[in-house]
Amino acid sequence: MLQSSKSLLVLLLFASSIVYGKGIGNVTEQTGPAEISREEKKLSSEKGAEVFMQDAIQTTKSKLGITFEDDTKVKMTEQSKLVIDEFVYDPGNKKPGKLGMKVAIGTVRYASGKIAKDNAENVNIQTPTATIAVRGTDFTMTVDEIGRSLVILLPSCPTDNELDCYVGEIEVMTDVGAVLMNQAFQATLVDSRNSLPTEPKLIDITEALIDNFLIVSPPEEVRIAQEERERNNNPLDKDFLEYKELDVNELDKEDELANNYELDINFLDFEFLDNVLDLTTIQLDRDELETNEVLPTIQQYSWILWYVNEEEIFMRSERPPHVAEISLPREMEGNVYVMQDDIPADISVQGGSSVTIDIIQSQ
Repeated sequence: MLQSSKSLLVLLLFASSIVYGKGIGNVTEQTGPAEISREEKKLSSEKGAEVFMQDAIQTTKSKLGITFEDDTKVKMTEQSKLVIDEFVYDPGNKKPGKLGMKVAIGTVRYASGKIAKDNAENVNIQTPTATIAVRGTDFTMTVDEIGRSLVILLPSCPTDNELDCYVGEIEVMTDVGAVLMNQAFQATLVDSRNSLPTEPKLIDITEALIDNFLIVSPPEEVRIAQEERERNNNPLDKDFLEYKELDVNELDKEDELANNYELDINFLDFEFLDNVLDLTTIQLDRDELETNEVLPTIQQYSWILWYVNEEEIFMRSERPPHVAEISLPREMEGNVYVMQDDIPADISVQGGSSVTIDIIQSQ
């Protein structure tokens, strides 16, 4: 009798492990190496692999597709990262399902499954700067290194017949407001949780062209909407750092301004989603050829501000909540390596030499 009880207990424990260890979907397509982070382990992904709650899936030079149990589908482009926060679905249970996921970086396409179609309020899709309320439809999210998010509404096509396509709705929200999109290929850009999304604009693009290139070259219609918002000077977007009455009079002295080159850099004007090669807004009348010889690799990293004068080299790498400021002697030769939340920047200083500076920041 005792032996039977032990056997029963083992069976129950084994059954429980199966229930709680059940996958919530599978990798249905993959073009190259990708990685799944699970319980502090890093696993190689492959077609057919199961995915679980709390998995973080990351692609490098590959594309990857996942189909969840409720037929929700996501597709990731190269250099993208997706975190599955929550997934609860049981077709035999009358209780509503739940789905929560977060796009950390890159481009991810989302297509609604049964959870969103039956209980849209139970779907929570996020980027670092926006929350997206889904009403049974398809859309893409393109997220840059500092979390800025470009969201594009797409038509939902359950079959290959275009006549079967329809367009749903999504609401893109921040801490201070929201916009509703209900037309195919409407797009909005979100700079931060503390600013409004741009007014939705119809963009001239095909779905095949929606990828990470939109980080460095966003659609012209979206850039215009962003400029219009800035011209309107919405009080909710006002940066109180520009409140002139708080300026200290001593900063107006010529001798102090002459020696404080950091004051010449307007960090508030830096556009991270502009073409990374177009940094004219922060050139500060420096000699471009000379600076390229000093920092030949700096323009690869659009989130880093930099300045060179006759005495010093100054760099500021800002990926909220992290900020790193580096001030170097003008004659230094070496390398500066900055890692902020797994996003690296390897900066050569005058061709590099024996001096190496490592800065690593993580949450």
